[in-house]
Amino acid sequence: MTNPDNIRLQEIANKFLNGKISDAEQAEFDAWFNQIETNDIFVPESVASSQEEHRQIILNRIHEKINQYEKGNRLRRMWLRVAAAAVILMMLSFGLFKIFNKQISYQHTLSKLKSVTPGGNNAILTLANGKQIVLNNSRNGLLVNLGNITVSKANNGQVIYKVIGSAKNTLRVSYNTITTPNGGQYEVILPDGSKVWINSSSSLKYPTQFTGKERDVELNGEGYFEVAKNKLMPFKVSSHGQTVEVLGTHFNINAYTDEPGIKTTLLEGSVKVTVIGTEKPQLLIPGQQAIFNKGGIMVSDADTAQAVAWKNGLFYFKDADVASIMRLLARWYNLKIDINGQLPERKFSGKIYKNLNAAQVLQIIDYSAINYKVEDPTDGKSAKRLIITP
Repeated sequence: MTNPDNIRLQEIANKFLNGKISDAEQAEFDAWFNQIETNDIFVPESVASSQEEHRQIILNRIHEKINQYEKGNRLRRMWLRVAAAAVILMMLSFGLFKIFNKQISYQHTLSKLKSVTPGGNNAILTLANGKQIVLNNSRNGLLVNLGNITVSKANNGQVIYKVIGSAKNTLRVSYNTITTPNGGQYEVILPDGSKVWINSSSSLKYPTQFTGKERDVELNGEGYFEVAKNKLMPFKVSSHGQTVEVLGTHFNINAYTDEPGIKTTLLEGSVKVTVIGTEKPQLLIPGQQAIFNKGGIMVSDADTAQAVAWKNGLFYFKDADVASIMRLLARWYNLKIDINGQLPERKFSGKIYKNLNAAQVLQIIDYSAINYKVEDPTDGKSAKRLIITP
């Protein structure tokens, strides 16, 4: 247990350094000071080396205080008093300084993260011949003409595929891929009129036109689908061993490889979720979510607003731990995040707008009890690295 006398000594020493000490507290401080050997007062190197930033802060405050007094014996006596108070604070308040160190580190990290802006409409369109089009740098209007297929970019950032004439006129079906980087998202309207919103660090591979008996696409990462109805041609989404089959409906798939499972959330209509290699699909009704992992598929009720919050410009957390929040922030703010050590089991719930910078989001989440450190990329181009420790 902490000695009550030490707590009191710490309190009046801090007031002395800040110039807020009362007459009674000054007398108390002088009584303590007159009992010690003043010739041996110094800032121990063992303490200073482990608390270098705080040591410098205290020394600066000492010099400022000293400059307020005349030179001579009175100066020496005041120097010793101030130095003694500084030592008391450093030696008796190590826990306080540890917290203060975290606060300084936290604030320093926040200042560096203010320049980390949120993501936006950033994506690359890869054509069948390997040609790549950087969509955020492309002008609005026609992007490419693929025979009887036109690919255009709308004013709102959509990529729109349009079939001219009959699909039967095309002898060979080719595939395109839209890829979003960390800090990117995009919307594409497929040749059948289906709309897909692609979240950051994701990709969607699809044919330039749908022929045959099925409409097959492949998703990596996360996407929200509004599928055009066609009872004669089911729409299928494949993601890492799972297939979602629909005739026409709205649903979200979260299939990031660094998440614990693939989440399929249904908003309206119905979908069939099947694990490749098995015969029995799981049928979802609106408001349900299927989670596929090594243990199979588990179906439960879902918060659909949370599932599609990313599409609507929100972070929506429900009892989210540090690791899951940081994975999401890494994708949206293009950060490389390293978590070192066992972090506290702290949860966060709430909604935050995605148009804030990274520092603002961290302030709202208020993880100041955790140590943060930001390292800038050596090449000046790569993502900043956010290092987190308990």
